[in-house]
Amino acid sequence: MKGISVIICCYNSGNKLIATLNHLAKQQIVPGIAYEVVIVDNNCTDNTNDTAKETWQSLGDPFPFVIVQQPVAGLSNAREKGIQTALYDYIILCDDDNWLCEDYLAKVYQLFDNTPAVALIGGVGEAVFETPAPKWFNELNGFGYAVGAESRKTGYVDSVYGAGMALRKTVFTSIINNEFSFILSDRSGAKLSSGGDTEICLLFKYKGYKIYFDSSLKFKHYISSNRLEWKYYLKLRRSFGNAMSYLQLYGEVNLTGKYPQESNKLKQILSCIKFAIWHFKYILFSSFFKNARCADFTQQLSMRLTSIINNSKMEEIAERLKANLKKEKQPLQYADKV
Repeated sequence: MKGISVIICCYNSGNKLIATLNHLAKQQIVPGIAYEVVIVDNNCTDNTNDTAKETWQSLGDPFPFVIVQQPVAGLSNAREKGIQTALYDYIILCDDDNWLCEDYLAKVYQLFDNTPAVALIGGVGEAVFETPAPKWFNELNGFGYAVGAESRKTGYVDSVYGAGMALRKTVFTSIINNEFSFILSDRSGAKLSSGGDTEICLLFKYKGYKIYFDSSLKFKHYISSNRLEWKYYLKLRRSFGNAMSYLQLYGEVNLTGKYPQESNKLKQILSCIKFAIWHFKYILFSSFFKNARCADFTQQLSMRLTSIINNSKMEEIAERLKANLKKEKQPLQYADKV
């Protein structure tokens, strides 16, 4: 049956879901297309489930609604559970703080139906702040918060935001059923971690599928005041660096077939120490330097340290990736042009 499944992965999302579900209820419904909402409870300890049920009922149950449990922590695991549960092939991953514009579902459906070569679609986020945005947020153009286009233009791209990401279930499940497991768990409970959305994009790309960005596909991203604190932002950028140290394995393994070991481990360590000393002011006075240089340094240092500390682990992951990426590709065989 033709349809769209909207998946919302939740960890203690009770205070966010009301607005998110209200926007979903306002979606433009296309006759002949089925819709559903799948709430994934990823170890919630608050009133998320009750809030979701009561809110959806108060909105008149616009379309079918189900709550499923995923006891294994991690956003990647929650997404996988939601996708497995979904009834329909067109999937939209809606974060618990994403407010999809009224034509979001209709446009996703139309894009997938009209561009069969595309297996992954992304759009543009617009920030909605609980409290006024700090100066550094605007200077950094909201980098890291899934807002703006980040220089993307409508057409084929290498990656899109996980917020509002749309994908074909048949493609995702064909990869997962081929004994693939994700490197990153992504956000896990209250623990801040990142990269799961980028890993999905990398995986689709290296398996031969197309990724499409549409600047007319819009959603609002509600950003709470605690996420606008500089301390939080640096923690976020550290998580980016940690994730990138692993995600770069995709490119290295795809090009060389192996993880390039450092010929001189001591040289790698000394290089990291030199890098840290050269930018030591950003370590000592990070609360003062609220700018892109400090944030970039924080991310780069995290990436370097992760690569050094987890070198042996990365070698093991590289071997697993090598096997996964070598497995027979089965890309969609359709026209290349939109």
